[in-house]
Amino acid sequence: MYKFYVIGNPISHSRSPLLFANIFKILNINAVYKPLLIKNSHNYKTFIQDIHNTNILGFNITMPYKILANEYIQTVEQKAQIIQSINCVHIKNNQLIGYNNDYIGFEKMMNYNKIKIDNTHNIIIGSGGTARSIILSLINNNAHTISILSRNEKTAKKIISNYSQYKQNTVLQLFQKKCNYNNVNLINCTPIGLIGKNNIEILKSIPKIHYNNIIDVNYNTKNNYFNFTSNKKIDGLDMLLFQALESLDIWFESNISNKLNYSELKKIIC
Repeated sequence: MYKFYVIGNPISHSRSPLLFANIFKILNINAVYKPLLIKNSHNYKTFIQDIHNTNILGFNITMPYKILANEYIQTVEQKAQIIQSINCVHIKNNQLIGYNNDYIGFEKMMNYNKIKIDNTHNIIIGSGGTARSIILSLINNNAHTISILSRNEKTAKKIISNYSQYKQNTVLQLFQKKCNYNNVNLINCTPIGLIGKNNIEILKSIPKIHYNNIIDVNYNTKNNYFNFTSNKKIDGLDMLLFQALESLDIWFESNISNKLNYSELKKIIC
């Protein structure tokens, strides 16, 4: 039997175990996928050290360990190297190989929901691994401006510096409260709204304007903290699904996800 995990803190909200349980059943794969609470960086290091020589084929990483993963994974694919964030690990020949599927998950979510990025203005809330993935996707899809709103200005400045060679014509900057733009997307990449993550002071800085799109990468929040007017609002459920299918293909080294019906999978976890 193959074993897979999703690790993070918090982790009880994750729908990935339900999703993969159904995927394995549909594909007749003898495998289990379990959530694992990792309370701190020490526990994370121990998990990585103990994972060798097991029948674990791979695992997903969620907040807040996507960036920390870079310190412990031996081989990292190119996009994850640029983003400096890993959310999928494949264990092959006793080697840990790190990938970033948030990038493609976000891109496919935007296409699926018919949201165009070209020439848009974007406010990104957060500066963690998910934010970094989304920022690179926005750059590569010709966003006009990207403004990073983060409690950690030092980290936000580091992202701007690291992406300077990739930004092409996109203006990548720290968030300025004054916003005179039209065609603005608001994208939340923080765990605001999840259980135990109720620090919402940062919301006071968000301009109270009409947004083109509001995108919250969380998909299991109890409160709607982003209650601004907009043309469209979406959560991160599609992003979860698309990155999960990418993980499946990586772990089994094939396009096995093509055998699945996306709409039916979405019904299972909605």
